[in-house]
Amino acid sequence: MPFVSRFTLYVSCFTLFALTALLVATAPATPRAHGYPRLGMWLPDTWHESITTMARYDFLVLGDWQAEFIPQLQTANPNQLRLVYQAVSEVWYDPDDPSADVLALPHQWFLTQVGSTLTAPINATQTQIAVANVVNADGSATFVVGDTVLIEGETMRVTGINATTKTLTVQRGYVRPASSHAAGTRIAAHITFWPQTWMMNVSTLAPRVVVSPTVGAENWAEYRARQGVQLVGSAAWDGILVDRGEATQSWLIGNSTARTIDPDNSNIIPLDNYAAFDRAWGDGVHAYHSRLRAALGSKPIFVNWGMSNYDLLNGNNFEAFPRDDGSSYSGDWHSTVFGPFDRGSYFDWMTRAQSPNLTMIETYEDDSGPDPDDGSYHNRCIEPGFAPNYRKMRFGLTTALLHDGYFSYEMNTNGHGSLCLMWFDEYDNAGAGRGYLGEPLGSATQAVGALTTPNVVTNGSFESGWSGWNFWADSANGYIATQALDTTTAKHGTTSARVDVTQTPGVDDWRVSLEFAPVSVISGTEYTISFWAKASRDFAIHVWVQQEGTPWIVYGYLTPGSIPTTWQHYELPFVTRGTDSAARLGFSIGAITGTIWLDDVKMQVGSREVWRRDFTHGIALVNATTSPQTLALGGTFQKIRGTQVPTINDGSLASQVTLAPRDGIVLLRPSPLMRAFLPLLAK
Repeated sequence: MPFVSRFTLYVSCFTLFALTALLVATAPATPRAHGYPRLGMWLPDTWHESITTMARYDFLVLGDWQAEFIPQLQTANPNQLRLVYQAVSEVWYDPDDPSADVLALPHQWFLTQVGSTLTAPINATQTQIAVANVVNADGSATFVVGDTVLIEGETMRVTGINATTKTLTVQRGYVRPASSHAAGTRIAAHITFWPQTWMMNVSTLAPRVVVSPTVGAENWAEYRARQGVQLVGSAAWDGILVDRGEATQSWLIGNSTARTIDPDNSNIIPLDNYAAFDRAWGDGVHAYHSRLRAALGSKPIFVNWGMSNYDLLNGNNFEAFPRDDGSSYSGDWHSTVFGPFDRGSYFDWMTRAQSPNLTMIETYEDDSGPDPDDGSYHNRCIEPGFAPNYRKMRFGLTTALLHDGYFSYEMNTNGHGSLCLMWFDEYDNAGAGRGYLGEPLGSATQAVGALTTPNVVTNGSFESGWSGWNFWADSANGYIATQALDTTTAKHGTTSARVDVTQTPGVDDWRVSLEFAPVSVISGTEYTISFWAKASRDFAIHVWVQQEGTPWIVYGYLTPGSIPTTWQHYELPFVTRGTDSAARLGFSIGAITGTIWLDDVKMQVGSREVWRRDFTHGIALVNATTSPQTLALGGTFQKIRGTQVPTINDGSLASQVTLAPRDGIVLLRPSPLMRAFLPLLAK
């Protein structure tokens, strides 16, 4: 082909490409019926946002006070689901304008700390109150200045404490009205997790009280479920979002105003480290979910970091994930996405929850919490010149796209969508329309090959016997186990390590350990521990890297999940928390009796946490590592032609991309017309 003709063709091709991109960019957005990304949103400001703007989302979480907007939203997007918000374990109060609901709640249902009793009767106006103790049996404070304290139907606020005379100075009738009380009456501090809220006792230890004569005696979980059913039935709600319904609650100690928890109002600190309380709490949450399901039928019950009752629920909201460091509230990126995870991983919820499955990744621009005193929040979103953290948004969105869940990017937990609704080029292909990626073509896959960095475990396949390895079983505390080299089964070479645990109290799994030393770690460096394992029964273990000697600093602590009865390969990435040239790598295997085999143990610098998922009209890539990653795409793809981050979404063609740490990108498959010209453009 003559040079002039080829040049003319290039110009024509790129003119057509630019025109197509312009038409795509200016096409009106419409609510999607199918396709990805899927989007949800919590609590938008329905009074100031347009109905059209709010109708772009696949589902909304709204308060019951926003029910008046349902008909308009239904008209704008008939496919949208609208869920009413309810917190199962908290009630909100306004000290300047108490609601009738809070005033009417039976005092027996509040979750309080270990308290005291009055040593003398008081009338409704006294502000100096004598109590039996101001310090608990374990030395913790029974009361501190600033506590709101419950005494029968009244709440007071502690303004002073005289430890010598055991006298409290209080503000009477704080929110709940003042009254007289007899000597010996219990007085205990409320527990507050969120500013201007009080915790309620969801556990089955909460007493049953008659609130409605037609209903009869019920505990708080039963009452709250009845309220939830009434909420959903009071308007055209499609379902309910349940907040603050975790499986346990002993974690409140040290993470709220709680210094202690008194689940049965006995003024006695539980001796079992709150194990019975946590079980009773989980039973209460399960009963609450069960009652909702029985009453709501097939209507969605969506939970926020909720108890993993997959058979009753329509998904989980992964709030504030990924955070700035890639983690979630209680796990790293890998365990939160793939498991094992104590609250159920993203993949667990996606594969096990009920349909419609609304499981969502909810990423925040700002991971901080509200002001602990008044709950206020400084909203940067409304400031002139504010620009979102586009990288963090892409990281969250592409994490969500690894499975079939929804995504939301919001400013902060204190206000959610009411702070501002941020819309991104990746949501609708810069205005081309929702659902532009089409449907998934398969599951997510790792986008990088095996690590090539040296293995610091020099005898990871046990071909040199026990060289470098040390075995320990704490027989003095009832842990009996033996080690052996097994040449009858192996995944690498001819030998594996076998450990037989014949006796264990099952309390501290580290009391049976197989360890390798030395291993060198550098603080802030990403490593991956990999190994093959199988067991005689499902076997739970932990893997760790730790200092050899006092103070036994743990540089990494990992949970691979249950070891099955057939060989399985594990890869556990982590970032070290310290530097040590003589640390040790260990496997804690004393949780249960049985046999476990290990082979091909490696510890290498680097991580393979780079993932890809293909869709009919594009791909999603996510780099969850702490290092840049250059990825070959196996073909030519097109970047979104956007306006927000032109250095990323410039509309160009690419056969490889470089992703920054904790970043992601959405790429498009070229149109049929563009694909026809790709061979020519490659010349």
